[in-house]
Amino acid sequence: MKILIAPDSFKGSLSALEFCAIVSKQIQSLQPDTDICVMPLADGGEGTIDAVVTRSPAKVFTVRVHNPLGKLVHARYAILEEQQTAVIEMAQASGLPLLAANELDPMTASSYGTGELILHALDQGCRQFIIGLGGSATNDGGMGMLQALGIKFLDRQQQNLQSCGQVLKDIETIDLSGFDPRIQQSEIIIASDVTNPLCGENGATYIYGPQKGAEGKMLAQLDAGMRHFANKTSCLFNSDNALVTTPGTGAAGGMGFALMAYCQATMKSGFELLAEMAGLDEILAFGDRKPDLIITGEGRFDSQSLQGKLVGRLSDRADKHKIPLVVICGTIGDDLNRNEISRNISVYSLCHSPSKSSSKSSSSLDYAIKNSAVLLKQLISNLVKVLFIDHNKD
Repeated sequence: MKILIAPDSFKGSLSALEFCAIVSKQIQSLQPDTDICVMPLADGGEGTIDAVVTRSPAKVFTVRVHNPLGKLVHARYAILEEQQTAVIEMAQASGLPLLAANELDPMTASSYGTGELILHALDQGCRQFIIGLGGSATNDGGMGMLQALGIKFLDRQQQNLQSCGQVLKDIETIDLSGFDPRIQQSEIIIASDVTNPLCGENGATYIYGPQKGAEGKMLAQLDAGMRHFANKTSCLFNSDNALVTTPGTGAAGGMGFALMAYCQATMKSGFELLAEMAGLDEILAFGDRKPDLIITGEGRFDSQSLQGKLVGRLSDRADKHKIPLVVICGTIGDDLNRNEISRNISVYSLCHSPSKSSSKSSSSLDYAIKNSAVLLKQLISNLVKVLFIDHNKD
């Protein structure tokens, strides 16, 4: 039996790489003759580096950078050896996992650390970049990243502004004289599946701000600041303000906008880009490599999972090639309509009753997060018995 293991990460619990290791080891311990292909995936957010380096020769760097609140942390990025392409996850330097819940503050958070990663890669000779946008704790429109690359932002008194969401409204002058010239020599691809525009009710602030700590009047203030920054940028480059409504510019608190406006970056679907690099379609389509079963997973499986997210895109491919798909998730959302799920898909949850998160039972969400590795092993052990009985019957 050939099995492809191709999960997303379980945010705050298991990485896609850890999921692959647990599932493959458990299956082979019970069915040693199983032909297993491991393919950790991502959509540009957490796990992007792992997804790339698993399939391509790469060197991984660990760099000291500033986190969203200015504290020094260690962040990873990779350089693909063949193309000398830097693969950067914004979440490594500017992500939500770097902050405790009581530290979240999009008014003061900065994307400066992501710019430091880009600078380090430039110093290594990289002129090609894949920058994954996802899981950011910032809402500064990418101002911090640009400041790290040498751009100065000045207020009406021509004083330097320190990058963060609350000062976007105070930008009077944008000075490009110190902007690192190597950026203009570089090709930057944004890996993201976010389609939100920069501003407005469906923009970066109103859709993603609340999970970063924004609420009430803060949302309106941040959105107004973002629009002001966009207007100043439009005047700077003597261009129209079309990027304000361009899909994807709202990714990662406006980082999509900054990369497109100042670095001439192009945006691609994170999942499609990484799937192409991994050779997913070739594996699913051709003869001896085609799996009999795909096992995938993500932290929460809900209605959005089937609307363009990683698991939904993978399920479309599984349907196309008539390959059964097993989805293992941390929890199943209450909004999931079972009628929307293909008959080709089986869904299993590590947590059966998320509403009982205060319980110490194995069904609680809190317990499932803390013990996800153990629960995943147990679930795979039970699944293997069923899967191989059915396969042998066939």
